[in-house]
Amino acid sequence: MAQAEQVKFVLRLPPSLHKKIKRRARVNNTSMNKEITNILSESFGKTSVEGKLQELVERLEKKKVI
Repeated sequence: MAQAEQVKFVLRLPPSLHKKIKRRARVNNTSMNKEITNILSESFGKTSVEGKLQELVERLEKKKVI
């Protein structure tokens, strides 16, 4: 996904985490930068989905459906 503007960000990682990301990037045939971007994007997406599911459960509980 090409973006018009990108920000450079320096990040310090423990060697063990660096190794895991490097391994996962190799398995997914992508760069470490792209792998980290994918992981972060996924994590924000899940939060959004989890929030919506929680809201739905609360609404159903109020209506005594569940």
